[in-house]
Amino acid sequence: MQSVLIATVISIAALFLGLTLLIVFGKGWREVRDGSRRARRRALEPLVLRYAHGIDASIFSALGGVIARRDRVVVEEILLDHASRVRGVEHERLCRALDELGFVDRFLVRLKGPGWWRRAEAAEKLGLAGAKRATAPLAQALADEVPEVRLRAAKALGLVGGRAAVLPLVNALAEPNRWSTIRIADILTGMGSGVVTELMDAYPKLNDHAKLAALDIFGRIHALAAVPWLLPRLDDPAGNVRARAAHALGAIGVVDAAPALRKALDDPEWPVRAMAAKALGRIRDTGAIPALSAALRDREWWVRANAAEALRLAGRRGWMALEGMLDDDDPYARHQARQMLDLVRLRPPEKSAGAA
Repeated sequence: MQSVLIATVISIAALFLGLTLLIVFGKGWREVRDGSRRARRRALEPLVLRYAHGIDASIFSALGGVIARRDRVVVEEILLDHASRVRGVEHERLCRALDELGFVDRFLVRLKGPGWWRRAEAAEKLGLAGAKRATAPLAQALADEVPEVRLRAAKALGLVGGRAAVLPLVNALAEPNRWSTIRIADILTGMGSGVVTELMDAYPKLNDHAKLAALDIFGRIHALAAVPWLLPRLDDPAGNVRARAAHALGAIGVVDAAPALRKALDDPEWPVRAMAAKALGRIRDTGAIPALSAALRDREWWVRANAAEALRLAGRRGWMALEGMLDDDDPYARHQARQMLDLVRLRPPEKSAGAA
């Protein structure tokens, strides 16, 4: 029995010793490898940058015509690193080098391979490489079973850009995960006015939370071209849609939307009234002063607060309306007017065309 125990202890000690040696060896090997790669990067990076600045005609001539196998990972790292930080001609040349050296083809293979982390990394690198021919594969990756792959593919499509990349992202707004929808909306917002037409065309087919995200995008990119399309959304059967449409119109800041927004102050849903009041304040609509004054009597605090803020932003005529509400019969209106006038004295709004 004692011999068995001793043998067991020796076996466990040997196992731990073997694991320790393996860990030490692995760490030492990685340090040697990383040190070698850093040295090669110091040698190769100036050559890559010469090409990026247009001094060399091609990436092959810049690197001496042949790239050693051990240097390919270093060259890939240099190209992706700088491609993520520069714009213009330099960015285009770096992206072209990634394609010419076969890195884009390798990323495309990995995008469809096993291991979700490899697919996610490949999608990210295709975006950094600005690989427009990867648009279709990246769009397919938006249906990947792993959320992280889908999100990185969406970000890559945003970086690749172009009309072909917009529609898949618009459709991806319907992601069941609300957080994913928000991130994809951020990507579309970053693509600017080029997404307006696709958003309007796809809108009827989107689910509810995707529709709300689309309306937010219009406001965030200040889509003037979408204003005629947004105005009818103020009559949508869904209260959330009416509220987001009012918010978007205010963010865009089109004075022509004022009559429709004034009408929305009488909406049966308080979020719509609140967003309409806020929007009228953003466009400095002095014609809405009587309606905004009446909104100070609203039963909902957000409506009263936004109406008071809109009156403050309307300039001197709005301040006079607030002073007039100090003697109103409604205690809510008196309280809100008093609070806003105190704020006016502390921080008057900037002058605007709507102030008088």
